[in-house]
Amino acid sequence: MTVAVTTALSAGLHAHRLGDLNKAIAVYGAVLDLAPDHPTARHLRGFALLQSGRIADARLDLQAAVRAAPTNGNAWMHLSVCLDRLGQSATQTARRAVLLQPGGQEALDVLVRHRSGEDRALRWLLALAPGDATVWRRAGLARARRTPAFAATDFRRALCLAPADPWIGLDLAEVERRILRPETALMLADRALVVLPADPRALADRAASAIELDAVSPALADTHRAALLDPAHTAAWGNRAETLYRLARYEAAVTCGSRARVTAPTDPEVLANLAAYRLATGDLAGGWPIFRNRPARRGIPGPDLPRWSGEAGVRLLVLTEQGLGDELLFSTLWSDLDRQLAQGRLAAVTVEADERLIPLGARALPRLAWRRRLRPNPADGPFTHWCLAGDLMELLRPDIASFAAAKPGLAPDPNRVAEWHGWLDRETRGRPAIGLCWRSGSRAGHRRRHYPTLGDCAALLSLTNRFFVVLQYDDCRSDLEGLALGTDTEIVLPPDLDRHDDQEGVAALMAALDLVVSADTAVLALAGALGVPAVGFSLHPGWVALGQGRQPWFPRIERVFRPPDMPWPEAMSEVARTVERVLSDRT
Repeated sequence: MTVAVTTALSAGLHAHRLGDLNKAIAVYGAVLDLAPDHPTARHLRGFALLQSGRIADARLDLQAAVRAAPTNGNAWMHLSVCLDRLGQSATQTARRAVLLQPGGQEALDVLVRHRSGEDRALRWLLALAPGDATVWRRAGLARARRTPAFAATDFRRALCLAPADPWIGLDLAEVERRILRPETALMLADRALVVLPADPRALADRAASAIELDAVSPALADTHRAALLDPAHTAAWGNRAETLYRLARYEAAVTCGSRARVTAPTDPEVLANLAAYRLATGDLAGGWPIFRNRPARRGIPGPDLPRWSGEAGVRLLVLTEQGLGDELLFSTLWSDLDRQLAQGRLAAVTVEADERLIPLGARALPRLAWRRRLRPNPADGPFTHWCLAGDLMELLRPDIASFAAAKPGLAPDPNRVAEWHGWLDRETRGRPAIGLCWRSGSRAGHRRRHYPTLGDCAALLSLTNRFFVVLQYDDCRSDLEGLALGTDTEIVLPPDLDRHDDQEGVAALMAALDLVVSADTAVLALAGALGVPAVGFSLHPGWVALGQGRQPWFPRIERVFRPPDMPWPEAMSEVARTVERVLSDRT
C-alpha cells in the first residue's frame, strides 16, 4: 500500500468518524482511483453510502468488498443490511456475516426479521459463540418484548460472563420489572449506579423499580436528577410522570408526560400514559383522542370494515377489550347503544362480550345482539361498521355531563336474587350483609403491595354484628383461618357458588347484599355495573375518576384512597368508618 493510499484512507476514516459522510465518500473514492481493488476502501465507501441512504450504490461497493475480502465479517453484515433494505434476499448473506462475526447485531436483526423461527436463529448464534457476553446480551434484547422470562435468562448468562458490565445489568433490570420482580430490578439498578453514578438511564431505571415498590420519594429524586442530566431522556420524564400520577398530582403528571412526548412523539406507551394523566384531570377533550394508543387497542385485529365514528343507520359490531374489569367499565355504554337502536339511529348493534357477562347484558338490554369473544375472525356477520368498546367513550362520553344519561348495562336473574335473599335471611339473623373482596386474584410480584391482607382489614372485621360474605375469585380459605372478628360478626364463603366463572350467581348475590366492600378489582366493577351500593378502596382515584370527586361511571360507589406512606391497616380503618356511614345512611 502506497503512502498516498494510506494517508487518504486515514483522512476518509477521520471524516467518517466525525459523521461527515459526503466528505468520507469522496475521500474513499479518491483512494479507489489510486487502487481500484482496495477492499477496505470498497467496504468503507459502501458503508458510508448505506448510511447516507444511497442503497443501490452501496450494494455495488459492498459486493465488490466481499469478493475482494471474503473473510471481512463487517462487510458481509453491511451487505446483508443493504440487501434487506432493497427488499432482496439477505438471509444467506447475514448468516455468512454471523459465522465470521458472531456478535454482529445488524446481521442478527436481518436473520430475526426474515427467518421463520427467531428462536432457532438465536440458538444457532449462541452455539457459535457460547462464551461471548455480547451475543447473550443480543439474544436477550431480541427476546425481551416477546418472552421476557427467557430474555432474563439470556441477560443473566451475559452478566455471568461480564459481571462488571453495568449495561447488561440494566437490561436485566428492565425485564425483571416486566416479569414482576421489582425488588431484583432495584438491586440491579443500584449496582449499575455504583459504576455509573450520574447515568440518566440507570437513575430512571431505579426510579421505575421504586415506583413499583411504592417508594415514591426516592423515585421523584431519581427522575429529577435524570431529567437534569439529560433533558431529552424519555424515561426520566415518563417515570417522573408516573410517580406524580401515583401521588395523585395529575396536573404535574401531565406536564412531565408532555415532556416525554416531546422526546418520543410516537411512543405508544408514552401516549397511553399521557392520555391517563389528562383524563385524571378531567380533560376529556384532550384525553380521549390520545386514549386510542392504549395497549388493548393495539392488540386486537379489527375486521376489514370502516371504523364507526358516530354515523347513523349502520349495523355495528362492538369488539370487547382485555380484562373483565375493563369490560364491566365499558358496559355502562351499552345502554347508550340500546337507546340509539330504539330511536332508529342505528340499524343493528352486536356486542361482543365475555361469555360470563352475556346473560346479564341480554337480560338488561334485549334489543342488542350478543356474541362471545371470537378471535381471530371477529367479523363473521352482517356488519357495516365496527369499533372497540373503549372507543365508545370518545364518541358517547365527550364530557362529564354525558355520564348523567348512563344506565346499568347488566341485570341479575331475579329468581337467583330471590334465592340469595332466602339464604341471607336464614343466615344473617337481621345483621347487615356485606360482600367483601380485599385483593386481586393475581398476587404476583409488586401487586401484593397494592392490596391489603385480610389481617390488614382488622378494623373492618372487628365491627360488631356484621355478616361478611367473601366475594374473592380465588381460593382464599386459608386466609380466613384464625381471624379476630367483632362480637356477633361472621365471615363466610357463599355456598355452592363458583365465584370466578358463575358471574350470574355472583351478580345475583351482590344484588341481595346490603353493601359490597372491595379493592379496585373486577368485583368492584361488577357491583358498579349492576348499580349495587359499594365502598371501594385503592391507591388513588386514577384516570377513571375523570377528575371528579365520585367516579362518574359508577355513582353508587364510595371511594377510599390510601396515600403512599399510609399503612394498609390505617387505610382500612377509614374504609370501616365509610362502611358504617353508608350503612347508617341506608337505614
